[in-house]
Amino acid sequence: MRRNEGVKIFFDSIAKNYDRYQKRNFYYHRLIENIHLLSIPSKSTIIDFGCGTGKLLAKLNPSRACAIDFSPNMVLVAKRRLGNNVKFVCSDFVSFTPQEKYDYAVISNTLEYVSDIDSLLSKAYDSLNEGGKIIITSVNPVWRLILRIGNRLHIKTPDVEKNFLTNKDVVNFLEVVGFEVITEGLTGAIPIYIPFISPFLNFLIRELPLLRQLGSIQYVIAKKRRLPREYSCSIIVPCYNEAGNIKTIIQKIPKMGKYTELIFVDDGSQDSTANQVDSSLRDDIKIRCISYKPNRGKLYAITTGFHNAKGDILFILDADLAVTPDELRRFYKVIAEGYADFVNGTRFVYPMEGKAMKLANYFGNKLFCLVVSWIIDQRISDTLCGSKALFRKDFLYISTGHDPWGDYDLIFGAAKLKLKIREVAVHYKERKYGESKMKPLKHANALLKACFWGLKNIKFSLVSRKQRHF
Repeated sequence: MRRNEGVKIFFDSIAKNYDRYQKRNFYYHRLIENIHLLSIPSKSTIIDFGCGTGKLLAKLNPSRACAIDFSPNMVLVAKRRLGNNVKFVCSDFVSFTPQEKYDYAVISNTLEYVSDIDSLLSKAYDSLNEGGKIIITSVNPVWRLILRIGNRLHIKTPDVEKNFLTNKDVVNFLEVVGFEVITEGLTGAIPIYIPFISPFLNFLIRELPLLRQLGSIQYVIAKKRRLPREYSCSIIVPCYNEAGNIKTIIQKIPKMGKYTELIFVDDGSQDSTANQVDSSLRDDIKIRCISYKPNRGKLYAITTGFHNAKGDILFILDADLAVTPDELRRFYKVIAEGYADFVNGTRFVYPMEGKAMKLANYFGNKLFCLVVSWIIDQRISDTLCGSKALFRKDFLYISTGHDPWGDYDLIFGAAKLKLKIREVAVHYKERKYGESKMKPLKHANALLKACFWGLKNIKFSLVSRKQRHF
């Protein structure tokens, strides 16, 4: 407790000049802010443990927030910055009792000063809604000697003795309390801004296996696991000239969760696709058709279906029946039991039937899988499988229009939201009716453009001086 009192006195003493110190080392603090800004959508509900002067919380632009700090002087400065829209608590974290639930917990460069990390993380856990996320940044202890020298030379923010805390330690603390870790990493090997050079070197070093350990900033993002429960389901089937498959889809769609609705989106078909949608074929699920002309592409059809859906979980099923409707049961099980927030189908585990996939499509997909996996720092084995599932509430935060089919939009969007992504292996069959709309050589340029968007908005944004909010 004596150490806690000393830390409190120290931060009280620098509160008045803290923003000035941060401005002097603006690029380092900009990198910390980027981690949060790229992970938390604007207007989210946030609880900030160790709010300091409230600068980070102000940039996150929450719809509702609670700011906690053990330094009364820091809280006074934060109140002047944030006004009355934020609930302030001046307390040590062990004594704090959560009164409300939030979607995000922020702990930015605070764990290093806490004498009871377990208690702080337990309070954060209790403060979050189911599925809520916690974002933690801390100083890489490898930099301890450099920071001490900087402190002596008065070229960095004044500091006191900190906990020796690696990312592996943070992960251990989080898992003991009950969190599931989504991602972790280091960035900011060059924490001083040199135009063009610092962002480039930070980007490069972050990708190199050994040198990445030199990053000055550690971060860990974790989530509070959802408990198993039943959800309502909306299955979106984008269709273009698929009249021969409609009745089979209706007959084979599984009933899942609290209720299931099946939405066909007729994307300007030139055959009788829309006329084949017959709701009288099933009385245990809701069936409807959205039809328009002219043909506007798969992405438009998917987003139209999503925006008209009423279910908690949104599914995509391609109308070609290359993946049988019954496979969606496993997608539902993975999400409903809390194992994932976004499920991507993969066709590359089980043997494919006959000529289900052309050789050019196979190798093209594999190549793009490597690129997409590198961009999002997670393994994706099949970027173009048409079967996917996610929560409707998460889709509302996903930016679309960068990929003509929507697959990359959804994968990159899930990665930006820090959703827990899992893959479900599907059995891929030959198309029995109609023809494939995917032309790998013709569409490679569009996929490359989508990857460039992901690189710019996910990979490079982390080290950029220019800030992009989620």
